[in-house]
Amino acid sequence: MFSKSLLLPLIAVAFISLGSTGRSQTVSTGSTKATNQLDDTTLLRVGDILSYRVLEDDESPVMLTVNDSGQIQVPYLGSVTVLNKTPRMVAAEIRQGLESSVYRKATVFISVETKSGRSPGRVFITGEVNHQISVELRPNQEMTLMQAIVEAGGFSDFANKRKVRVIRKAAGATKPTVVDVTKIINQGRTDLDIALQPGDVILVPVRLINF
Repeated sequence: MFSKSLLLPLIAVAFISLGSTGRSQTVSTGSTKATNQLDDTTLLRVGDILSYRVLEDDESPVMLTVNDSGQIQVPYLGSVTVLNKTPRMVAAEIRQGLESSVYRKATVFISVETKSGRSPGRVFITGEVNHQISVELRPNQEMTLMQAIVEAGGFSDFANKRKVRVIRKAAGATKPTVVDVTKIINQGRTDLDIALQPGDVILVPVRLINF
């Protein structure tokens, strides 16, 4: 049997061990929860200035600028591509990178300090529209598929509105999305009205005519 003089130190060690494990679990959960509370709607553009902070560093935020390659230089991690991603997406990516190489746990905060005044790029409208043009996207303002078609003067008489294609390059591959625009016009299906990204090509095919 243990004497009282030995039992007390054993209880103290067990308490400290349990307390340490509890803190570790709390930091992990808190890190994920903090990331999920970040902005998940704003798409980052070239020239944006971001406020960046790792909570565990206990230091003031640093300002990071999105360069012409769509990247930021993150301390201890290096170049991270952020173009067309949201602050929440970027924070989660950086957290994973830091925790795999530098930190045991990293709670990353990213917010947009200043939005760029430069246009993020152009979209291109071709096929059966009244004017085949490219349209410059406006800074900090979303443009949808329907808005782009209006900019191109609307559909021509022979346009196939049921099979409008939005062609987008992602991760080195070209991905077309077919949109039935008649559902947007006639049924108010605004969920089908795609938000455009720089470099998107809108192709309106010709409607087959049966004689």
